[in-house]
Order: sequence, then structure tokens, then C-alpha cells
Amino acid sequence: MHVRLIGTVLALASGSGILLSHSPLHAQTFNYSLAVNAQPSASDRVLGEQSPGQEISPSSTTTAPTYQLISTAPQPAKPQVTGLGAYPGVFYANDYSYLRNPAYSGPYFPGDALKGLDNGKLDLGGEYRTRFHHENNHRGFGLTGVDDEFWLSRLRLFANYRVNDTVRFYGEFLYADSSGESSPARAIEENRGDAQNLFFDVKLLDTGAEKISARLGRQELLLGAQRLVSPLDWANTRRTFDGYRLTYSSDDWEIDGFYTNPVSRVPATAGSFDWDSADTDQHFFGTYLSRKGLDIGTLDVYYLGYDNENANFAYHTLGSRLAGKNDLFLYDFEGGTQFGENSNGSGHGAGFVTGGLGKQLTVCSWKPTLWAYYDWASGGGADAIGVGDNGFHHNFPLAHKYNGFMDLFGRRNLNDVNVQLTTPVGKRVNMMLWYHYFFLDQATTPYSVAMQPYNTTDLAASKDLGHEIDYVCSINLNERNSVLLGYSFFNAGEYYQSTPNVQSQADADFFYFQYQTQF
Repeated sequence: MHVRLIGTVLALASGSGILLSHSPLHAQTFNYSLAVNAQPSASDRVLGEQSPGQEISPSSTTTAPTYQLISTAPQPAKPQVTGLGAYPGVFYANDYSYLRNPAYSGPYFPGDALKGLDNGKLDLGGEYRTRFHHENNHRGFGLTGVDDEFWLSRLRLFANYRVNDTVRFYGEFLYADSSGESSPARAIEENRGDAQNLFFDVKLLDTGAEKISARLGRQELLLGAQRLVSPLDWANTRRTFDGYRLTYSSDDWEIDGFYTNPVSRVPATAGSFDWDSADTDQHFFGTYLSRKGLDIGTLDVYYLGYDNENANFAYHTLGSRLAGKNDLFLYDFEGGTQFGENSNGSGHGAGFVTGGLGKQLTVCSWKPTLWAYYDWASGGGADAIGVGDNGFHHNFPLAHKYNGFMDLFGRRNLNDVNVQLTTPVGKRVNMMLWYHYFFLDQATTPYSVAMQPYNTTDLAASKDLGHEIDYVCSINLNERNSVLLGYSFFNAGEYYQSTPNVQSQADADFFYFQYQTQF
């Protein structure tokens, strides 16, 4: 016996929690025939075994179609696949696995064809950057009375070869040049061909959840917020080291132990293509622990040792950093104590503290972020002013990022009260306005970003160094090309007006334009 049934998908769904449709995308009205037998047919058994949240669609278009179950229950959203792992602060950490993910739907660039060569083992690529400087009254270090304008250019080329699941080789070449200047270039501006990174990684343990790896060779170091250890990307030459590194990583922990010698950057001269070598009279070593995923944010704890036989000092830094956010604020706190031996043989005792609170504001559709920071780094006494005196030593930092974009002062004998406002302008433009007020910790002398004292003959008549305001506009043309525009102005304080033997009493300003492309 046959029964003629006419129904709609929605009507059927109301009775059984299922939808009947020729298409899983539409609920339709249609006719079909259903044979009623003493024993249920296969399609009857399916109908009897359905569960709520499932859709039934015909598997054929005959007059007596069979049916299959198709789920209409909400499916979890697939994680978005992006290219955010490409070109981080150090290129040896590049991750191009997204290019091999079928779910990736982002843009492709010409350099992507150089990734995953040799059956996925080899990645080739690089970066080119050019930057124009107009410097008024600060060519060199500090306020110098010297004006200049010039172009910097830098080329980086890398090769990352995964020999097998255990061993990989990474090499990176750097060429940095300067042109158009009327004054001698800084040491960090020229290096006409050098090995920036050249090392082997060996994976000692990989359980999936935990990994231990060892590294041997020339390598850049980037730790934490880069206040004390950084490759210094702002510099045209970047910073690097020769040495050893052991890293443990898991979902929550990353622990680094390293022993290195800093590579001496020899100023380039015409026709000189000698590669720089490590200074074996300087030793930089330490342990850096980072705990992620805490309710309070990320917690770093570290020990850093710096033994400089050339300047005859040995400093040891114990520090920690906490960065995170809660319902009210963003926060960033870092500090440390430093001990050891000064150049004159006396005991070294110094320290630094950074504290910052931020807030993301919402004004209609405008969402700026406001930060207020206080930075302090201790100064030494007046008895032995020099590189190895009793003031805090900032090791190998990204000073440019924190104590003013004009790089007038290093993190030593310094107070810096600063306020930062950042805001997006559309999807590809970001703007930053950053104000600094600088004053000395001890009434001796300010120090450069190279830790050199500016004035070794006369003590400070005032601690007031002055005010700096920085404006930066970054434009992301796309994921591989960007433009940076910046202007900074420094208003010289009473220190420069009343202290004898300063190089200049005038204000200073700085304009720059940068274009960068990565491939």
C-alpha cells in the first residue's frame, strides 16, 4: 500500500526536529511517495533514527528517493588562518605554514613563491628598507650643534633550511649603507656586507607539548620588551652576537639560557668587505624565563650578566616584568637591580624601574589608547664618571623605543615621565603622539644611548634636561609594504643653559621618512 504525502520541510521539522529538503540550504514544498511495508525500508529506518538538529536530503531525484542525514546544528566557527607569523622581530622566527593551509584565504605576494621550496624544507626571503633623515642640532650623539640630512638603506636576505625534523640551518645577510651626509656616519649606519645570523638549531626534545632546542652560531637576541636585550631594528646595521643558546618551550613557559660575545660593528669604509667578528673580550650571558597565560598577564623573570674586559667592568642584573590587562587598565611594569664591579674596582650597585598604566578609550567610533609611564634608571656619584661607573647599565636594548625617538639619552642616570597616545585612522593608518619630560637622577651628567657620559668635566648645574615630543604616522600599504613618517622636537632644559662645557644650548628637531618592503 502506498500513501501520498505532501508536506513542507518546516512542518516536518516542527514534529521531529529535522528538515526535509532536496537541498540542505532551502526548505521547500514538494511531493514524494513513501512505500508502506511490513518491514521498514532503509529510508524508513533513517527517518526513525534521526536526532534533533539534523536535516534529511534526498540522495536521488527518483520518485521514491532515499534520504541521508545532514546536520543543521550550529557548527563551531573555523579558526581564521592569517599570515601574522611572517616577519616578526627576528626573521629566524618566521612562520610561513599558513601558506600551506587550504583554509588560508588572504593575499599572496611575489615572495611567497620562495617559501616551502625543496618539498617544504627551504624558505628564502628578505627585506629592503630606506629612510631619509633630517637632523637639526643632534647629528652624532646628544645635542651637538651639528645639522645633517642623509639617506640610509638596508638589505636583508635570509635562507631557512630544515634539514630534517631535528636539525635546521639559518643564515641571514645584511648590507647597510648611508649616503648624502656631510658629517661622518654613525657606526650603526653602515656595514657593507655581513653575516647577521648564521647558526644551526638542533631539536633535543619534542613531545608536542614540550620542546628543547640548542643553537650554535651567530644570532640575534630579542628578550621580553627589549628594554635590556634587543637586535635594535631602528639601527641600520642591527645588533647580533656569536654564541650558544638553549631554549625550553611549552604552552605556558619559555626558558632561554645563553652565552654570547657581541659582534663588533666596524664602521664600513669604501672597498672594505671584511665581515665583522665577535669581541671575545666582552661576554654577555644569562637566563630568561617567561610565564604566559596567567590571569594577571605575562610574567618574565631574568638574570643577565655582562663582563666587559675592555672597559674593566662586570655587571649582573636581576629583573622581572609583568604585562597584562584587567577590566580597567592595561599595565606594564619592569624593574631590576644591578650589582658587580665598576671600572675602578669599586662595588657596583644600581637599578631601574618602569611603570606604565594604559587605557583603551572609546569615543564614538574612535578607539585611541592612552598610556602614562614613569622610567627611572639610577646614576652614580661624581667621583668616577664613565662607561663603567656606578650608574645603571642598560646592556643591549632597544633604547629608541622607550626614551624618546631622537635617541638623546640612554637608560642611565635618568628620569623620564612620559605620556603616549596611539590611535588607528581607518584600517591601515596608525598615529602616535608621545611626550617625554627628562631629568637627571644624580646631578652629574646625562649619558648617550651608547652609555657614554656627555660631560666628564663639569657637574650638572640643573637636573632639568628638557622636553621631547614625538609624532609618528605608520601606513600599512599592505601586509608586506609600509611607510613611516615621523617628526620629533626637543626643547632643551635648564641643564643645557646653566651647565658649563655642554656642546649646545639650542633646541633640536628630527624629521624622517621610511619605506619598507618584505619578500
